[in-house]
Amino acid sequence: MIEKAYAEAISYSQRALILSRQSGDRMGEANALANLGYGEVFQAQQLESAPEVYETAIAYLEQGLELSERLGDGQSRALCYTSLGNAYVTLGEPQKALKFLESGIQASEFSGDLYIQAINLAHFAEAFYQLEDFSKAVLSASLAMYKLEQMGSNDWRQTAGLLTILQGRLGDSFQSVLEGQRSSILKAIGVDGYDYLPELLERYRTSA
Repeated sequence: MIEKAYAEAISYSQRALILSRQSGDRMGEANALANLGYGEVFQAQQLESAPEVYETAIAYLEQGLELSERLGDGQSRALCYTSLGNAYVTLGEPQKALKFLESGIQASEFSGDLYIQAINLAHFAEAFYQLEDFSKAVLSASLAMYKLEQMGSNDWRQTAGLLTILQGRLGDSFQSVLEGQRSSILKAIGVDGYDYLPELLERYRTSA
């Protein structure tokens, strides 16, 4: 079902790209490139595709990024940065991913897109995990998990899965790492959000 949804989204974005180019709609073209690259990255992840499959998606996203920057299209720019970061995390290039994700956070804050902000944090967590910077991974994953769940997005479960892996890696020190990030978490989601994190993790574990 998920694969079908991504395939439909890609097909729609391909048609939108053709139509926008035919009509000279540059803003529509930037948006179509961003959505097309986003869809292809996520479909490749779902299908566990070979690395070379990402090359086409990255090319679309780079085109979309260049065009959206010229046009001042903040939302398309944020989506391109986030998708490029996601692609490079999946390809095991966390340093390159972080550069795009940092720009994605800034662009999504500027455009006010809370979902892309939260997805950026989820990809940050994956990148920091690959770099074995577990403290930053715990911080980013905790914020992403909470924000996505509060939006009603089921994507919170993937980040909860990463936090569960981190718990396994860190063992008894996980709680002290989380407490070490308490002040940063409180600034972002408040004391109620911080106190809700263990409940979310327990929900994930009991329903996984």
